[in-house]
Amino acid sequence: MDLLQLRYFYDSANYLSISRTADKYGVPSTSVSASIRRLEGELGCKLFDRTPNRIVLNDKGKIMHDSLKLIFDEMDRMVQAVSCTADDNKEIKILVKAIRALITDQVIRYKKKYTHTRFKLVADFDETDLGGYDIIIDTKSDQYPGYDSLELGKQRIFCYVPADSDLCAHKYHLKQLAQMPFVLMSQQGNHGKIFTAACKTAGFSPNVVAQVNDSACFRKMISSGIAIGVTSKYGAAVEGNTTLVPLNITDFKHEQPICMYYNQESNHGNTARFVSFLRENIKKEGIYSDFL
Repeated sequence: MDLLQLRYFYDSANYLSISRTADKYGVPSTSVSASIRRLEGELGCKLFDRTPNRIVLNDKGKIMHDSLKLIFDEMDRMVQAVSCTADDNKEIKILVKAIRALITDQVIRYKKKYTHTRFKLVADFDETDLGGYDIIIDTKSDQYPGYDSLELGKQRIFCYVPADSDLCAHKYHLKQLAQMPFVLMSQQGNHGKIFTAACKTAGFSPNVVAQVNDSACFRKMISSGIAIGVTSKYGAAVEGNTTLVPLNITDFKHEQPICMYYNQESNHGNTARFVSFLRENIKKEGIYSDFL
C-alpha cells in the first residue's frame, strides 16, 4: 500500500463519496475507486459496504479510518513544524461580504490548529479598495479581477420569525407582507439587495424598520417579534431560548452562489494553507446541508 491509496480511502471515508475525493485530487472517479479496491485487496478485507449510489464504512473500515486520522493529524503537525510555512507570520487579510458567522467559525477552528497565524477580518459591504486583501468572501460576480474564484456553495435566503409567531401557520405571497416590518443586516448587503429587488418585482417597497450590522443584535430583534428578519439559514441560528423559523412565502425562493476569491500573488505559505482548509472544511462538513 502507498500513501496516496490511504489518502484516497481516508478522504472517501470522510466524504462518503468517491466522486468528491476525485474532485479534490483532480483525477477520474475510476482512479480513486480502483486504488481503494487495490488497498482492500492488499488488506484482504472490504472497507466499505457499497450500493449503486453510495458507500458506507463497515466495521473494519471504521477501524482503518480512526487509525489514519491519528496518523494524518500527526503528519500535518510534523509538516507544519518543519516546513517554511511554520515561520510564515504574514497576516491573512479577509474581506467578508457573505456568510460572516460561518467564516468566523472557520477562522476560530483554524487558529486552534495553527495558533501563530494572524488574521484581519473586515466586514464592509461598501469596501472598494481591494488591493490589500488576500481572500474575499462574497456572492458570485465578476467584480474581482486578479482574483481566482472557487464556489463554496449556494445559500438560500428566507424571511424568519420566532417559532411561536402567528405568522408561521400560513402560506403567503410576498405582497401579502407589504405592510409588515422587516429588519435587515444592511440594505446594501447581499440579502437586503435581493429582498428589496424581490419586493419591487412584487409591486411594493419593503417596510424596513431597522438595519443592523451586529448578528447577535439582528437575531435578537427577530426573536423579540418586532420585525421579520431576512437572512440565511446559518444567519438565523438559535437566539437564546427562541428558535427562529422561515415563513412559507411561495414567490420568494432565492439562492445565491457564495464564492471564495483569492489573490494568486499572495496564495502561498499560510494563506494558501488557509484557502485549502476553508475549501475542504466547508465542503466536507456539508455546513450548508440544505443546498450542498
